[in-house]
Amino acid sequence: MSIAGKVVIITGGASGIGRASALLLAQHGATVVVADRDTVAAQAVAGAITDAGGSAVAATVDVAESASVDRLVATCRDRWGRVDVLVHCAGICPRAPVLDMSDEEWHRVLRVNLDGTFFVARAVGRVMFAQKSGTMILLTSDRGRNGAADYAHYAASKGRMIALAKSLAIALGPYGVTVNSLNPGRTDTQLARGAIPDASWAAKQHVDVMGTHSEPAQVAEIILFPAGTAGDFMTGQIVATRMRNFA
Repeated sequence: MSIAGKVVIITGGASGIGRASALLLAQHGATVVVADRDTVAAQAVAGAITDAGGSAVAATVDVAESASVDRLVATCRDRWGRVDVLVHCAGICPRAPVLDMSDEEWHRVLRVNLDGTFFVARAVGRVMFAQKSGTMILLTSDRGRNGAADYAHYAASKGRMIALAKSLAIALGPYGVTVNSLNPGRTDTQLARGAIPDASWAAKQHVDVMGTHSEPAQVAEIILFPAGTAGDFMTGQIVATRMRNFA
């Protein structure tokens, strides 16, 4: 399961699961590119890694803009000559009841979550195709399979991401590239909490069969598995941490 020496791009790497993954993968010897819209926060994560003796650089990227994504991947390719792993965590999840949702709200979420995933996977996929190796891990969601009344745009984007991941696995598998989805479940991140008060967050624990939530560091441990050598043989799969309670 070694990831030592691999070049890893983590989008959304400045916070939440992306941040936890950057710290863990660097701890295991990877060179990590912490890519995020928040340049200052990305630099803080990269700095924490280098201060601990690891290898990391910060990069500014807006995944909703294909030119920004292409610049990021080209810079990584030119600097290291390869990209071994992509951990795609970037995304947004604003609340909007489906019947009250505006065109702008719908298109914004699809632009960031779905188009952004396509832009990143296409750019990284071209590098991995050329080098005939690589692993992509796309963070999706159980809402992409089960739906969500107040997050229909998010659920739609994640469902399409799952289909995109499977399509990428089929297209790139013959060239040594694996692609998998990870549904992390209810995880204590700023994205998941949004503006939810602590009491409301705690009251929602029943949606998980274990009656609790995951921490970003726990999800990062799961990401470590396909990011390492285990990712050489597993592809087209949806890895889900836990099931929801529909009782």
